[in-house]
Amino acid sequence: MEQREFSKLILKFLEGNYPQFAQTIKFQDDGSFDCDLKSESGIFSIWIATYNTEITIGIEDPNGKTDIHSHIPCYVLDDLEACVAELSSFIENIKADNLVLYQDEDGKYDWIQSFKFENLDNCKKFSWKINHDVTS
Repeated sequence: MEQREFSKLILKFLEGNYPQFAQTIKFQDDGSFDCDLKSESGIFSIWIATYNTEITIGIEDPNGKTDIHSHIPCYVLDDLEACVAELSSFIENIKADNLVLYQDEDGKYDWIQSFKFENLDNCKKFSWKINHDVTS
């Protein structure tokens, strides 16, 4: 699938399902785009990019780093429905605090399924909705 066509399809999906992301779309010269959405807590953001005909979704940590991310390959049109379903799952899980941002005792940020956070020692958990942190 051509990059510009792919980006237009993902943009259409975002406009129809997550319009708050569409307000921050920045197109690149190759037809890809990136966008983001700040958490309700104001601590971090979800970001989405469409480089190389794949969807990349991640979290920008409080320091502005975007190392925390996952790639959703979507190279042919037949894969599109599964790709946007996976994208939706990431977005919904982050917004429901099922997939959370945490900071380990060394100050490094990462994301983890919320129920697994309980097994981490000396870490701070950051919520999408509530401006607080929790130390395990």
